[in-house]
Amino acid sequence: MVEESAGLASRLARRLRKRGLTISTAESCTGGLLASLVTDISGATEWFKQGWVVYSNESKMRELGVEKNAFEEGEAGAVSHEVAVQMARGARYQSNSDVAISITGIAGPGGATEGKEVGRVHVAVVTEDYFLVRRMDFGENDRLDNKRSFAAFALRLGLEAMDRLSGAGDSEDQIQTIALDTSKLDPTEEEWEGSLSWKEDKKTVAEEISSVDLASLTEWED
Repeated sequence: MVEESAGLASRLARRLRKRGLTISTAESCTGGLLASLVTDISGATEWFKQGWVVYSNESKMRELGVEKNAFEEGEAGAVSHEVAVQMARGARYQSNSDVAISITGIAGPGGATEGKEVGRVHVAVVTEDYFLVRRMDFGENDRLDNKRSFAAFALRLGLEAMDRLSGAGDSEDQIQTIALDTSKLDPTEEEWEGSLSWKEDKKTVAEEISSVDLASLTEWED
C-alpha cells in the first residue's frame, strides 16, 4: 500500500507539473497523510500550495467555510458528499490553488453511525468550475490501513478527475452544470460530478467563513 501510494503521488505530481497546475488538500480522518504523500515528492513547492487537517466540525466551518447546517440533525453530516465538496472548494479558494482534494470518513475502530459504517470515506476533487466526489467503503480494517486506503483512493480520484477534464473538450457528452447548492442531489448515490456555477445570491467561501461565530465555538472558563 505504501509503495502504491507513493507511485500514485508521483503520477499526480507529473500530471500537475505538465499542466502547470497547483493543488491543495483538506483532510479530516487521514490527519494529513494525503499532504504528506504529495509533499514526499521532490520539487513539491512548484505545485503544492497548502494543506489543512480539519478534524472537528468546528474547524471545518472556521477554516474552510463548510456550512453549519450540514452538521445539524437530519442533514448530511460530516461524512458525506456535501461536506467533502464544501471542504475541497474552501481549500481551493483559501489557498488560491487550481485543484483541491478533500477527504472525510470513518477510519475506525469507533465512529460508526446508523447507515455509515467504519471504513466509509468520501473524497472530492474540485477545480474552479468542476467537481467530482465519490464514496467508497473499505470495511472494518485496522485504523492505519483504512487511513492509507483513503489517501490512496484520493490520489486515484485526483488522477481520474484530471483525465476526465482533459477529455471533456473532445466529448459529445457535456458535464451537467449545477449550482453549488448540492442539496437537490441524491446523497445515496455513490458519485456526484458536475460543473460548478455560482448562484447570484450564494455566499462566497470567504463570506461563509466570516459568518461563523467564533465566540460560540469557544468554551470560556469562569
